[in-house]
Amino acid sequence: MIEPDINEVIAEAEQFRLKLELAKKANLPLVTEDFPVMNCKLSSLLFAYHALQKWPSIVIYGVSGRAANHEGDDAISHYWLEYQGVAIDLTADQYNIIEEKQLNRKILRSRPFKPVSTGCIDSMQNYKLFKISYRDTYILGLPELAEDFIYDLHANYEALVDLTSHR
Repeated sequence: MIEPDINEVIAEAEQFRLKLELAKKANLPLVTEDFPVMNCKLSSLLFAYHALQKWPSIVIYGVSGRAANHEGDDAISHYWLEYQGVAIDLTADQYNIIEEKQLNRKILRSRPFKPVSTGCIDSMQNYKLFKISYRDTYILGLPELAEDFIYDLHANYEALVDLTSHR
């Protein structure tokens, strides 16, 4: 199977984000009512799951970053995806909503953030705002995740697809 062009993946991410926004959160236990706030990793995992269903041969990476808050505590965390040298951040706009006192000057000066923020890894603002903690590698079947979590991820994904296909 031919791997998708990065523009296809970005377009798919933007459509997926819209589905997350429109879905009733009560039907998606992994996505909170405060979406996009504090939903970066789970949203990214749901999209990675979706991308791997659509394009089974791809490899997609999850990136965890941390930043210091106003007090200097390493308390701000974020998670996004990478594919073919491009970062795809499904919940960047949460930093438009989170109270200023919980963030830092660099993040505040970078406002406003787009709902889906994308860019080349070497120029994307995420890499300037957050220190990378770790990277995850995702392939079809998500073998690095626990089976019970994959079950929950699948159930949420199915609920999301069902909810948005009936609109």
